[in-house]
Amino acid sequence: MKRKVVVDTDTGVDDALALMLLASDPEVEILAVLSVFGNCHGDRAADNARYVLDTCGRQDVPVYRGSDVPLKQELKLSSGVHGDDGFGNTGLRPATSVPAEPNGIPILLDLVDAHDGEIDYLALGPQTNLAKALRIEPRLLERLKSTTIVGTLGPALYNDTEPWADRRFRVSRDPNVSFDIDAAQEVASHEGDVTWCGPYVTRQALVPEDFFLEIARSTGSAPAELITEISRDYAGFYSRSYGRPAHARVMGINDSLAVATLLRPDLVAGSVQRPLQTFEDPETGERFLAGVHPVKGETRPVHRVIFDMDFNGVLDMIEEALRRPLPWGPDVPADSTAGASTTRNATSLESAAPA
Repeated sequence: MKRKVVVDTDTGVDDALALMLLASDPEVEILAVLSVFGNCHGDRAADNARYVLDTCGRQDVPVYRGSDVPLKQELKLSSGVHGDDGFGNTGLRPATSVPAEPNGIPILLDLVDAHDGEIDYLALGPQTNLAKALRIEPRLLERLKSTTIVGTLGPALYNDTEPWADRRFRVSRDPNVSFDIDAAQEVASHEGDVTWCGPYVTRQALVPEDFFLEIARSTGSAPAELITEISRDYAGFYSRSYGRPAHARVMGINDSLAVATLLRPDLVAGSVQRPLQTFEDPETGERFLAGVHPVKGETRPVHRVIFDMDFNGVLDMIEEALRRPLPWGPDVPADSTAGASTTRNATSLESAAPA
């Protein structure tokens, strides 16, 4: 039976790649994509998701508008990383924009009613849609088969009071959580099969831009070419922020690690079960979540927090997906992988990891 997935995304560059991993997998049935603000405005995130799916030939996957603003705090966006449009200021738009109605949150709840206990939920941006849905159905996380979220500062050290001080966060911290901390706290307070795969692990995986350029050149694949087009400024940000020897250009694959966590659990090299706690930086006022050691008589929900991955295995997964010939879709045989390569010519991830 195919894996049923709902994707919640603030579609920027790494979200686009994550959507491609899902769209290319014949064993995955994407029931719906919901947009959320974050890397760009919510309406643009929806249109970007539509554009990616159309590029992949996946017009069968519906996209719905979700939350455009946080629950309480002021709206913040990651336009300095992904561009004002989330696509590196390329101006790419789908043939038809995603309408404001129907809203994706009621759609999500209807899907859960129809497929109770069968849906894997991937939250690639702020958790606002999940929090709103939980207010309507408090048992939502228990009724989902699993929930995988890109967020948290990872596992805090024992009695740590400043988990953001880790060198992984010297450039940026955890916008998916800090952009709507109230939503993240609501999700963290509910029971369910929940996995957090945040920047503690994703910041370790900086990939040479040439990895994607070579795939696009050698295959002419529309999805691979799209990634190279929208990632020029994105790779520039990462390359400036995490300087590499010989000025090599690198880029993040953050959301793809969450997809790999879901589809390839064998690639998870380390995780812990932790309750989540809120931490506030007194200098900036920003608030974050981190997994902490349980206290005696712990009553908080315990979620899984990823802290290490088989990064080269994830790159193999990405390369196989981008080299998979179109068409992609649920009716394409699983062994239709002609042209896939199992050997990478890119610089190893180890040498690209941030200092």
